[in-house]
Amino acid sequence: MAKLLADPSFRRLVGTQFLTVFNDNVFKQTVLLLAVFAQQQNQGSALADLDLQALAAFFFALPFLMFAVFAGDLADRFSKRQVVVATKIAEAGIMLAAALAFWTGSLPLGILVLFFMGTQSAFLGPAKYGLVPELVEEKDLARANGHMQGSVLVGIILGMGAAGFLVDRLGQAMWLEGVVLAAIALYGWKVARGIRPVPAADPLRRPGLNPFRRLMEGFRTAAKTPPLLRVLVANSMFWLAGALVLPCWNEMAGELEVSATIWSGALGALALSQALGALAAGTASRRRLRVRLAPLGGFALATALLLVSIGPRNPWFPFFTLLCGNFFSSFYLIPLQTLIQKLPDDEHLGLVLGTNQSLNWIFILGASALKMLATALGFDPFETFSWIAAILALGSFWIRPGKLDMALEAADQTP
Repeated sequence: MAKLLADPSFRRLVGTQFLTVFNDNVFKQTVLLLAVFAQQQNQGSALADLDLQALAAFFFALPFLMFAVFAGDLADRFSKRQVVVATKIAEAGIMLAAALAFWTGSLPLGILVLFFMGTQSAFLGPAKYGLVPELVEEKDLARANGHMQGSVLVGIILGMGAAGFLVDRLGQAMWLEGVVLAAIALYGWKVARGIRPVPAADPLRRPGLNPFRRLMEGFRTAAKTPPLLRVLVANSMFWLAGALVLPCWNEMAGELEVSATIWSGALGALALSQALGALAAGTASRRRLRVRLAPLGGFALATALLLVSIGPRNPWFPFFTLLCGNFFSSFYLIPLQTLIQKLPDDEHLGLVLGTNQSLNWIFILGASALKMLATALGFDPFETFSWIAAILALGSFWIRPGKLDMALEAADQTP
């Protein structure tokens, strides 16, 4: 672990990712909180039935569907380091636009800026994850992914916490948040510039502008390595499950009569448990990727979710059950993420990563539909956890680690 973090380029990539995730979550959570306040003020008006939070979340997700595969093409066409550096410059400008939105008090402008922030993240994703196998040795890939995922989760925890603090403290001076976030983005740009140069994987690639056509091409490319498409779907099932867990967790606070502050703190503890699990999962594969950890981790989390569904309805039982389940969830996620980086050939890595990013967000949006269906059918949040357990159990069965082991051996033998 120490040797991996001793590499200044990888350390700077992790730092760049952390700063970006922190900025993302501070700004996104701030807009969501302002949307809640606006919703409360619109009670009795024509806008009362419009879910402004859902609208803001949709505009953040939309760029991942529109641009993720195109962004993957760019990550193959140009040096991934150059793409990362360029997105950090764009982030600084977007955060200055956020300052303007806060200064004018315009929620629609804030949601528009959130769309551009989602766009920046969509272009950054394939480049940053594609950089990992170019910066670290193959034997360190799983551990590197553990560090990357851990930095994401810590950034989310700190970013969401900082957003609530800033909304409470800044009041009419909210524009200062945008200025601070722009400064953080510029610092992130400086950090990213320290990543060592890497060549373009496919300089002759012609990026496609039609997102649906390129997404289909991404699926066809993944299908040429048969287990890869299976891995993409199993990985996206994890994000579908996570997108269902969050609203259920929030609703459980009312069911259990726990304050929102305490329940949000508990959610942060669950994210920290997952971050520690990511480091442990990476360490477990320090010599060779252990793909059989994935179904074990999936079944462990599915079991925890099922226990929450049928167990005692008090605050402590779901918290400690999911604290354990979340730790092992990373044993499902990290091997799958590593396989997605390892199985494609170098020329198509960006395309596959962009396809993976698009598919994740399709499943995340699908989770919203499933949540509405569960609510319409009268399932409470505890009962909905049984649905999530079934999804993860299905994903764990779907993995079929024996075939993945054979594909991994073939990839190891490829020069």
